Amino acid sequence: MVGRFKSFPYSVVLYFAAVTLAAAMVGLLAFEWTQRKSLQEQADRRVDSVTAPAFLLDREYLRFVHSLDGYLHSRNPPSLDELQIRLDVLTSRVDVLHESPGSEMLLQHAKVAQALAQVVVFIQRADAALAGPEVDLPALTQLHLELQDFAVESLALGNVADLQGSWLLEQQSHSLLDQNLQITWMTLGQLLLLLMLAGGLSWRNTLQRQEEKALLVLNEELQKAQQEAVSANLGKSLFLANMSHELRTPFNGVMGLLSLLKATPLSAEQSELVNIANDSAGHLLQLLNDILDMSALEQGKITLRMETLHLSGFLAQIETTFKPLAAQKNLHFEMQSTVEPDVWIAADPTRLRQILFNLISNAIKFTPCGQVVLRGRVYPAQSGQPWMELQVQDTGIGMSEEALGKLFQRFYQADSGLSRQFSGIGLGLQISLSLARRMGGDITVESMPLQGSTFTLRLPMIVRTPPDERVVPTVALVPPLTLNKATRILVAEDHAVNQKFMALMLERLGYDATFCDNGKAAVEAIAAAPYDLVFMDIHMPVMDGLTATRTIRAMPGPQSKVPIIALTADVLLEARSQAEAAGVNAFITKPVKQAELVSAIVQVLESTRQAESGGFTGS
Repeated sequence: MVGRFKSFPYSVVLYFAAVTLAAAMVGLLAFEWTQRKSLQEQADRRVDSVTAPAFLLDREYLRFVHSLDGYLHSRNPPSLDELQIRLDVLTSRVDVLHESPGSEMLLQHAKVAQALAQVVVFIQRADAALAGPEVDLPALTQLHLELQDFAVESLALGNVADLQGSWLLEQQSHSLLDQNLQITWMTLGQLLLLLMLAGGLSWRNTLQRQEEKALLVLNEELQKAQQEAVSANLGKSLFLANMSHELRTPFNGVMGLLSLLKATPLSAEQSELVNIANDSAGHLLQLLNDILDMSALEQGKITLRMETLHLSGFLAQIETTFKPLAAQKNLHFEMQSTVEPDVWIAADPTRLRQILFNLISNAIKFTPCGQVVLRGRVYPAQSGQPWMELQVQDTGIGMSEEALGKLFQRFYQADSGLSRQFSGIGLGLQISLSLARRMGGDITVESMPLQGSTFTLRLPMIVRTPPDERVVPTVALVPPLTLNKATRILVAEDHAVNQKFMALMLERLGYDATFCDNGKAAVEAIAAAPYDLVFMDIHMPVMDGLTATRTIRAMPGPQSKVPIIALTADVLLEARSQAEAAGVNAFITKPVKQAELVSAIVQVLESTRQAESGGFTGS
């Protein structure tokens, strides 16, 4: 219903009516202005401006004739000065007639113009007769006769003026009536347009109420859809958490056992097969990590964990990692860094390493021959903010302009198609760009086909002071001598393969662990006997690891303080946050690597020892 009303161009109709009304008002104003000008013109040439000068001229003409007659024939003639005054008054009346607003219209009449010209001639002759030292009586006598004969024409001058005045009044009346009629029609037209506008606005108001009702219904539907989307999103998060656990749990066993197998005496063929299997498992794990990271970024569930990082040492580790990988493809890998050795920054080393791993791995993958260079630069503060630039340059296959425009799109691969040469699902670069922007920076790329590519990571640099070396133990500085037969370790793990892997790994470290299948059994074991360290899986039957951890922390006595290291295949952000909230001391994601395991053990045991001795505490 609403859609049908919306499709009708009522707004166009109202707009047209409003424009028409405005045009009518403009026309009315223009017409009123024209009428005003017309009235002004008529006022300028008013009736009395036509009739009065003519009437006064005729009157003064007769007075002059009478005075001249008295001067020539009367026993008591007027004085010459009086006669001259009457002539001067007559002359002034001629001037008034010429200067009056209605003279132009009056003088258009031929008889009037001729009569007025004759009066002027009479005045000139009278002036000539009176101007000499002696009055020219014969000239005045002849003039008197002619003036008497011209009296009829003088009277006609007044009659013509009266006729012209009457005609002017009639024209003014007709003009005012015509203008009044036009104003009446225009006013009626405006009234009609106003009624149309009022009707249109009323109709529009009705439509608007209908639209508001429809919008309320639509809003309710959208809220319902939003709630469903939230529920679906929660279901998606739960699905991803479960999938992460279900996929990483066997990965933990596969990759762990492969790493242990690799350390045993093997033939050349067996070693090659183990390496291939290990690489394949690692590649599959990277795909899983990318999918989980992409989902976490979409939901805003990735939080940066800022640490104090030694920048040049961090870059040296990256170089150490990738030099042998590049050498396997006969590529030269080089790091060119101008970073000073005393520069420490605040950064999330895991995410920064993830970005560089993606960029460098791609460079090695898409470079069949030549070299890959990692450059590190630090730029001084601009507007109070220093920047660092990490650049990865290769001599690989390069990319076209079209490929560059789509490079950071999800699932996009420059080498696409069923017969593509390079593997991957096309998430690494988008994840890297999203992480860089979360850090306040950006990633740019320059490339040309067959001439290589250059990826540039620019990040704001937060300078930190170097940490106290006395409280920064590392695996390299603190060997795992803490593990000995006196250390009691409990492992809560429900997966048999992972139990076997943990048993073999701990055995190689010189320790025999106790195992249980669920969180409830772990709680009972802690309550029955003291343990120095607990490895707690998160997802387990009967009782999950978080519930078991909270139960242990609520126990009375020293059992509540036992160090707990969470082992989980769930790598989503909320899993780590929930584990820390439950009271774990460290968090290790599956598949477990020996270096990470040793580092976590050293960390929690050292922290526990320092806490018991009243020194530095941490986890």
